[in-house]
Amino acid sequence: MIRRSWISICWVLAWAPLTALAEGHPHIAAELLPASLQYSWQQNKPDLGQFGRCAAAFDSKSDPSKMVFSCAVYVKLSSVAQRNAIKHCEEKKLERGIKAPCQLVD
Repeated sequence: MIRRSWISICWVLAWAPLTALAEGHPHIAAELLPASLQYSWQQNKPDLGQFGRCAAAFDSKSDPSKMVFSCAVYVKLSSVAQRNAIKHCEEKKLERGIKAPCQLVD
């Protein structure tokens, strides 16, 4: 019994910082996205399931080269999906030279 409690405590302590990091990202409502990103959101939303997440960053509401949209689907934890979506968004953002932060889409 003590061993099981110890393992549970270790598991919670190991995952707590990762969850906190994933939830620390800013969020944006889908309605506030530029029209082309709203379209991408509508196209990807059915595939997200219960845990999938999308992230977006944009410097311009009209220039597609200054927009990034990334989704993480088929994951088993929402925090993992958040981290993956932000990670992919950040990678694409650097490639395109976008200065705006990546935000999770709600």
